[in-house]
Amino acid sequence: MKKIYLAAAATLLCASQANAAGYQLNEFSATGLGRAFAGSGIMGDDFSALGYNPAGMTANKNSGVQLGIAATEIASKAKSKYGTDKMDYFVPLPSFISHWTVNNKLFLGFGVYVTYGLSTKYKHDSNVATKSAGGARKSYLEVIDTNLSAAYRFDSGLSLGASAILRHISGQLTSNLNSVNALVPGADLYSDFKVKGWSHTYQLGAMYDFDENTRVGLSYRFKSTQRTKGKHYISSSSTNPMIIGGLEAMGLVGRFHSASDPELPASWILSGFHKWNNQWGTSATVKYVQWHRFYTFPGESTWPGLQMAHKQNLDVDYKWKDAWTFALGQEYYMNENWTLRAGAAWDQSPSAGSGYRTNRIPDTDRIWTSLGASYATGNHQFDLGYAHLFMMHGSTRNQPSDLEVKYHNHSNMFALQYQYKF
Repeated sequence: MKKIYLAAAATLLCASQANAAGYQLNEFSATGLGRAFAGSGIMGDDFSALGYNPAGMTANKNSGVQLGIAATEIASKAKSKYGTDKMDYFVPLPSFISHWTVNNKLFLGFGVYVTYGLSTKYKHDSNVATKSAGGARKSYLEVIDTNLSAAYRFDSGLSLGASAILRHISGQLTSNLNSVNALVPGADLYSDFKVKGWSHTYQLGAMYDFDENTRVGLSYRFKSTQRTKGKHYISSSSTNPMIIGGLEAMGLVGRFHSASDPELPASWILSGFHKWNNQWGTSATVKYVQWHRFYTFPGESTWPGLQMAHKQNLDVDYKWKDAWTFALGQEYYMNENWTLRAGAAWDQSPSAGSGYRTNRIPDTDRIWTSLGASYATGNHQFDLGYAHLFMMHGSTRNQPSDLEVKYHNHSNMFALQYQYKF
């Protein structure tokens, strides 16, 4: 019985950790959200350029500060032969950015914002949590960047910029250990895997102004390897003293050390903007994210169930692929106070298909539609942005014997931002 416990528990743990991943976020610019992030880094209508292309800081001649809050709705219907599970909740994403125009050539910036994020939640008694091999309940990942940037504008119209970024990651994966619970009725084992840590990365950018109405920019953000450590909790909700005693005797419940060193991808952003006249301007962006860096998810735990089952680690092949995003935006400069904007984008998922798509991230290709507005008066500017994401239907079946789940997802994003210029 001891061997059955250990082998089944270790196998289930590996399956549960296979579902951890993160994806890139852009929601630290309300003006950018309003045009589906077309023109990222070069628009000059807020202070967010340092997060996309630091050279683009030269497009905004004002000094100032920017406070923003975005809220992302995660809505999903997970359909299986047992019924339908639903998720529908909001995740807040605050940001702070400051910008200094030292002179007409040198620009400095500082910002704190979220660049990668993941959040899915299933009820403990949902079909996904109780019927699928992974037993996914809660998945959480947040990467916060602290960014220090500088940009220099040459007389030729060329601007160059660079960012040094300190990066903090925190993550949590909770699961029902269904394989063990099936072998030992009443065990009701539950896994809670937590990690956090620091890393750093860099970003380089260039922008060229053809004239005051036309510019193009290119930036590159280097990959980073997140060094994390934490705790792994295995617990049981059983009230049977014999079951609890047996689990404790075999070391299958308690607190253990955890670690994970995943790589976050490098990315390229190419953006362009042209102002046609006093009222209309068009922007576009092509983004390329090298998600193949996330081919394997690494994980470690000192849980005895892993070592005694002759498992060295929790590494699982994810087989994510590189992904593209294409965005197009339109500005309407109504008058000296009001600017209206709209945008559309196609956002490719890095998922390799239903064999590797997980219940923790049921991610598929997305189509963005967005609207936004800005109101400026004196030194103050207020920005609003909204986007609706239409997500293609997708399914998960991570093992041949696992539960097939079909997903119908969508997302709404809202952003409010305040700028003070001095």
